[in-house]
Amino acid sequence: MKELKVLHLASFNGNIGDNANHYGFYKYLNKINTYNFNIEELEIREFFWKKRFFDDNFIKLVNTYDLLIIGGGNYFELWVEGSPTGTSIAIELEKLNEIKIPILFNALGVDPGQGATKNCINRFTNFLDLLIERNDYISIRNDGAKKAIIDYIGEKYLHSIQYTPDAGFFIDTKNATDYYNSKEYIAINIATDMDNIRFSNLSYDEFLVTFKRFIIKFIKEYDNFEIIFVPHIFRDMSFINDILNILDDDIRRTKISVAPLLHGKESFNEVMSIYKGAKFVLANRFHANVCSIGLGIPTIGLINYRQIEELYNELESNNFIDIRIKDFDIELLNKINKYDYNNQLLEILESQYLDNMQHIEKWLGSKFS
Repeated sequence: MKELKVLHLASFNGNIGDNANHYGFYKYLNKINTYNFNIEELEIREFFWKKRFFDDNFIKLVNTYDLLIIGGGNYFELWVEGSPTGTSIAIELEKLNEIKIPILFNALGVDPGQGATKNCINRFTNFLDLLIERNDYISIRNDGAKKAIIDYIGEKYLHSIQYTPDAGFFIDTKNATDYYNSKEYIAINIATDMDNIRFSNLSYDEFLVTFKRFIIKFIKEYDNFEIIFVPHIFRDMSFINDILNILDDDIRRTKISVAPLLHGKESFNEVMSIYKGAKFVLANRFHANVCSIGLGIPTIGLINYRQIEELYNELESNNFIDIRIKDFDIELLNKINKYDYNNQLLEILESQYLDNMQHIEKWLGSKFS
């Protein structure tokens, strides 16, 4: 078995969905018996926080390893004007060419949701051209990335890019604690970042009032159920605080709980166990949807950002509602009452993911034979 010293550049703190994704990826990566992957993690947010830079020091660090993995994550955005690649991987192409080891871009999102300027598209195209010339491995995830490549970059590029489900579908997690096991509940995740996009049709205040109506109707119809709000990042606490402030006191004191906001490598396990114990999940963030579906829990996507809509389109599922429309509370309750469960979905996703892993193994063989 060949030893590979690997540097993994991704987000490991501040978003439990990322931690779940890495867990699923490592689980399948370590099934490649040809290699022993000795992985060291490098937090990508240190580059966003200007604590690190894609400079000579980064190149020198990377070249002390055998393999660089970047992602998974939503790092192929198309709006980052200050970046030489048009994305959050803000590395000069000349510097990229100084990296002497193979790079594996793992299940990245190509996201035009916050815009896609001509400059960024051109820079990203040049970036892809160089990666393809270097014969690096590029894979994109099932969040509309394939459609974005076709619409903004060109369908021909898909010949050089692998498509894969996000590894968050394949997490394992412990059972919910006795506290949650003693209850019947639905788990809800709501995101409020990018509010100018999420709430451009229905204002945030209107959204809050409508979601309050849904909670009241749900509790009236399912009077033995409770509701658990699940934050994935700190910004999710804003909605939780706002909805609690407008709910009647008897509801928020007797029917509402809030899951902990955790961070770090094993953080997903505790929080995802809450999804695992739920009778239903109402999910607004990408990994809140992906992981809940992967755990086999009936999940309804709450759409106010293109990424979630594209996820359900690619899953060929109608288990979502648009929360940008007036009176969405009515449709949401109807979706719960008439949920359409596809018991073959996970088999299909795993087959697609295994196909991607076979391509990774073949590519590694071409680099380290």
